[in-house]
Amino acid sequence: MVPGARPIRSVQARPTAKSAGKSAIKEGRKLGRWFLGSSLYSLTLGYNSPQSFFAVAPDGWPGDPALGQRLLMAGEFSACSSAGTVLPDSDDPPWQRAGASPLWLDALNGFGWLRDLRDSGDAAAGLLAARLVDDWTNKEWRWSPVTWKRDVVAARIVAWIRHYEWMAAAADPGFAARFVFSIARQRVHLRRVAHRGMIGHEAVAVLKALIFADLAFIRDGKHFEKSLEQSLTRLAKFVKRYVLHDGIVSERAPHLQLTVLRHLLDVRAALASAERRAPAELVAAIDRMAPMLRFFRHGDGGLALFNGTWEGDRRMIDLVLARTGSGEAAPAMALVSGFQRLVAGTSLVIADAGSPPGRGMDGIAHAGTLSFEMSAAHERLIVNCGTYPGAPRDWQHFMRYTAAHSTAVVDDTNSTEITNHGALEYRAGNVLIDRADDAGAQWLDMCHDGYRSLYGIIHRRRLWLSPDGGDLRGEDAFLGYDGRPITVPDQRFIVRFHLHPTVKATLAQSGQAVLMRLPSGRGWRLRASGAGIGLAESIYLGEEGRVRRTEQIVLVGQVPVEGITIKWALTRMEG
Repeated sequence: MVPGARPIRSVQARPTAKSAGKSAIKEGRKLGRWFLGSSLYSLTLGYNSPQSFFAVAPDGWPGDPALGQRLLMAGEFSACSSAGTVLPDSDDPPWQRAGASPLWLDALNGFGWLRDLRDSGDAAAGLLAARLVDDWTNKEWRWSPVTWKRDVVAARIVAWIRHYEWMAAAADPGFAARFVFSIARQRVHLRRVAHRGMIGHEAVAVLKALIFADLAFIRDGKHFEKSLEQSLTRLAKFVKRYVLHDGIVSERAPHLQLTVLRHLLDVRAALASAERRAPAELVAAIDRMAPMLRFFRHGDGGLALFNGTWEGDRRMIDLVLARTGSGEAAPAMALVSGFQRLVAGTSLVIADAGSPPGRGMDGIAHAGTLSFEMSAAHERLIVNCGTYPGAPRDWQHFMRYTAAHSTAVVDDTNSTEITNHGALEYRAGNVLIDRADDAGAQWLDMCHDGYRSLYGIIHRRRLWLSPDGGDLRGEDAFLGYDGRPITVPDQRFIVRFHLHPTVKATLAQSGQAVLMRLPSGRGWRLRASGAGIGLAESIYLGEEGRVRRTEQIVLVGQVPVEGITIKWALTRMEG
């Protein structure tokens, strides 16, 4: 079990004007949900439906032919493999199947699996896809909180529009009219719910869907032209501030870097198919994001595991980068978000030297400040524990803890508090970074004050990578603020190095070092001074759909009143 998070004060609730206001808001939301699910609201969605449709940029992302065949042959909807598989009757699609996980239902109702059917290679796939679209339209014509969630509606609109020509070619002559009517109703609803509460990557996905829908109906009059310009303007303004100046998305999560970049590429392709120019802000965002996606790739081609990320699909990452048209290499640092990258020989180190995401962008953020990952050639050595969509809920929560990262923990307490509702409080702030190069060697000097308020402790981490990449040396210091004594001394610290599951580790030299062997046979050794060294169990959720046991190297000691510095060296072993 990962050690617990920073304690949260318990405050007895008292009735106040503020709580009464919250109660009124809650009642208002109930009333709003009742109205959305009513027949009256459903009637308003069909008002003034368009009469024409323009096919927009057919979907060019690869599907999984095996999953498509399983749907064709057995009626198996593997909409989200990591969330489990449901096997309904093929003539009864489980749009709101009881017992299915919310993540699975979101993926199912988002219709992203249409590309699996398309790539199955079966001539009957298009007809089945059209039948399933009709089935959804017939059964889910009225709003529900499951099938009409804002992000799900956005995904479904894009998936339907991009697969329209393929489905229409196999469907009956009346399919086009039914399809256009359903898409138009969903577009009306999405526009209504897109005016408030949109943040982060969801805002990009929703605006993308509105742009696709308006492009599809643009030949039907000026109404859609005006709507399109509004959505494009909103997207341009949003990405200009959401994609930071260094090219990293505001959530500071590598998997969202990939997702958002893919959304923007889709918008650019859709506009090109309609012979329209993409906004300059969108093009600039793509150009900034591409090298930063390369920044987060390890030697094996997968993503670094920061802030809720898993390794990802290497083929998809390659394809996304190829479609950006950018050949710019990964930079050494991200000046705004604080990530740092050290490369020498076959060694790669990626460190999180920035403050956690701000309010509103912190829903999946981890308390991993000053953590780092390391790969040697195409093999991962030091990792964070990571997580993936559909992982057990408790594990997703635990993996956000500081202890699930390759960094230092004081008193089994998170360096940034993770509240019960998932947001961050008391962030590790004043994250400072200094970087230098000396005759091919690279230095990082980093610190944060996440433990200052509780213990008067500043955590400082220094990393040095040799010119040939065969020697990574580090110092983890626990110091008093501004040179003062530690205010709450004798707290236990643990410096953790989580190992990838393929790494085999053993204690050596009478417990003074740890030897590590990678699958290729290459060896590394870690030695330390100033702390006891040992091996402990760990867990790895970096591969989608799998929870794997692994190990971690731990350096353990106590922080005296005058502070302490622990030195360690990670050295490649020849032969």
